Amino acid sequence: MAIRRVRIEHRGPAHATGRLFRSPRRQTTDVGSAILRIARLRYQIFRERFGRDPGPDDPLFFDVSQGRPVIANETEMFRQVSDAAFATRADFLSVVKFLGLG
Repeated sequence: MAIRRVRIEHRGPAHATGRLFRSPRRQTTDVGSAILRIARLRYQIFRERFGRDPGPDDPLFFDVSQGRPVIANETEMFRQVSDAAFATRADFLSVVKFLGLG
């Protein structure tokens, strides 16, 4: 029985996460694209929370403890932007700077 040898190609730096190794995630540095992806995600979250599409005056970053769309405070908005940036693989720092939350 022959042992088969497999050649492992190095594709760039890998980051150790516990026992798993991941290559760095791809992020966009285009702020416009990042904002659009975050807005799409927040739009979907709004629709799931309130059962309707947001209107022109409804906030996409809203206070989740309220029964109606009320704009979130700065801390909650920062958290929602952070979560959305991570979920969409957007450049968080560029988005925060663009929105004036940093």
